[in-house]
Amino acid sequence: MSDRSSLLRRNLRLCTTDGLVATPIVYLLQPGNFIIAALLTGLFRLPNEIYGIIVSLPFWGNFAQAFLMPFINRYFPPKTVTVVCATLQALCWAALGVSLSWLPADRMAASGQWFLGVFTVSAALTAFTGVSWTSWMQEWVPVRLRGKYFGMRNRLLQIAQFVFLIGVGQLLARTASSVRAFQALILGSVGLRVASAVIQHRIQAGAGKLRTEAQTSWREQLQVLRRSPAFLWFMGYGALWGFAANLFGPFYPVFMYQHLGWKPENLTWLVVLNSLGGAFSYPAWGALADRFGNKPVMLFCMLVWQLENFSWCFLTPQNSWLLYSLWTFGGVIGAGGMVGAGFLLTFFNMQLKLIPPEAKTMAVSVNLALTSLVTAIAPILGGGLIDSFLRAGYEPMALYHRVFLVQPALAILACALIVRIQEDKASPLSSVVGAMRNLRTLSAVMGISFIVDFIFVKPQKSHDHHLDR
Repeated sequence: MSDRSSLLRRNLRLCTTDGLVATPIVYLLQPGNFIIAALLTGLFRLPNEIYGIIVSLPFWGNFAQAFLMPFINRYFPPKTVTVVCATLQALCWAALGVSLSWLPADRMAASGQWFLGVFTVSAALTAFTGVSWTSWMQEWVPVRLRGKYFGMRNRLLQIAQFVFLIGVGQLLARTASSVRAFQALILGSVGLRVASAVIQHRIQAGAGKLRTEAQTSWREQLQVLRRSPAFLWFMGYGALWGFAANLFGPFYPVFMYQHLGWKPENLTWLVVLNSLGGAFSYPAWGALADRFGNKPVMLFCMLVWQLENFSWCFLTPQNSWLLYSLWTFGGVIGAGGMVGAGFLLTFFNMQLKLIPPEAKTMAVSVNLALTSLVTAIAPILGGGLIDSFLRAGYEPMALYHRVFLVQPALAILACALIVRIQEDKASPLSSVVGAMRNLRTLSAVMGISFIVDFIFVKPQKSHDHHLDR
């Protein structure tokens, strides 16, 4: 084995370990998850309008980074930005964890202002980290390995998330979702985030030199993007999908807590099933993407996922057991599940494939800025609409059923933009549909491929054994 191949293997192992260790903080970073929803709307009772603003902050951060990343990129390589921002991120969340002891749960205005401030800083650091990490990965992970490697890596991350959420469920159940429980959860995640930053520093790839794009003016890089129609269509799709997913998507957990009677520790098991569904199916989706291309697999997953999401319009406390299958198969917003995992994997791989190599960081930065500007408005608008309708006297259950029609309808319409993207060597959607009719392919996606490899043998009768002798 050559030294170069050995170094690549070592870097890939470290990259996977980094992801595993960072799993808890990465899950907490998006305020729309069920843990932060329970902390903000349950323990501190923030109204939907303020909660919607907090949920939107990561997208505002993604928009704002576009004005700073070109300057940062000129002087620092992506690895340096990733490691530094990860460290600052840990400090920010350490402040949040410590502050929970003195925040007044009965003064929503004061608590809301503090949460807004902390999540604003966190959103900015997360945006810088996301752009630089994506650019860093494209720089040194070979194209031929991306589908299988990130499929395997994502599967391990889903398993890590499964273990994390099992622990969260036990912690919240035994402590009745107390302040101390959330503090232990946040501060423990901070410690692991520090460890992940150390691991990132040890990866010997993409550091020590500025790339060619850093020598190119930002105007020239923008010209490169204008001459990349596939990437422009991809940005348009990302903006429409982001708006659809975040208009009312962050209020799924709120609906479950307030109107279906679920508790945070109960919701943990849904997210665990969601993670397991993604963990079992990621490698199969990676193999399908390598075989047929990212575009048809992404289309297939999105269509199936959103057709399933219409079920949210009929959920009541009496049939809420359907949530187990909904979360396992599809999930909510950007959270795993069997088909959700396939969409997220191919979406990420498609972005890496369509990014112009001569303007990598600029492309990721502009994409995040434009899509996030649209997406950031969504939860603010959604929270405001829900509170306005409730104040107007609408029956809550019927109101949520109606607004939950919006996401799947808009998401399916957005697929028209995916169709316009030209991907090299991609098969038509019908090829993926045909492959999914195959028992071996379908069982692999569901994580039960061992069934098709099992040989069923009818046992011989006793007299047959006698004849053999």
